[in-house]
Amino acid sequence: MSRPKITKGKTGIGNFGLGVMPDGTSDTLRVLIKPDGFHFVPSDFDDVVLPRIVFDTPDGSKYDLSFNDDGELLINGNKLATSTNQSDETIGGNKTHTGLMKLEGGLQLSSNNKTYQVSVDEDGNLKANEVIE
Repeated sequence: MSRPKITKGKTGIGNFGLGVMPDGTSDTLRVLIKPDGFHFVPSDFDDVVLPRIVFDTPDGSKYDLSFNDDGELLINGNKLATSTNQSDETIGGNKTHTGLMKLEGGLQLSSNNKTYQVSVDEDGNLKANEVIE
C-alpha cells in the first residue's frame, strides 16, 4: 500500500487532533495526531529521504551520520572502520589504542624482509624468533 497522491488535500484541526484529507474530501479525513500520540501508517514514509542525521551531545558536540555510495556508514564524513573479528583479517592504516590491550595467541613483528615471533616467559623476558615460512 502506498500513500495516496495528495491532489486537493486539506488539513483539519479540531477536538479530535490533527488530521489530513489525502484526496480532499471530509469523508477521508485520517487523524494523524491525537492526544494519545501519533497515528502514522508505513506508507506515510514512502518518499522520506534522509541524506544524514545529526545528533547533539549534552556538551554541544554534533555528530553527523550518513552513508557513502557504497553503503558504508560515515560518522562526520569519515568511514566507520571497525574490527570484524573475522579470522585472517588485515586492518590497514595507523591506529592508536588506549587502555589495556591483550594479545592472545602471540605477537608477530615484521621488518623489511623478515618476520619475528615475539614471546614472553614466566619471568617477563621477551624473546624474538625469526619465523621461517
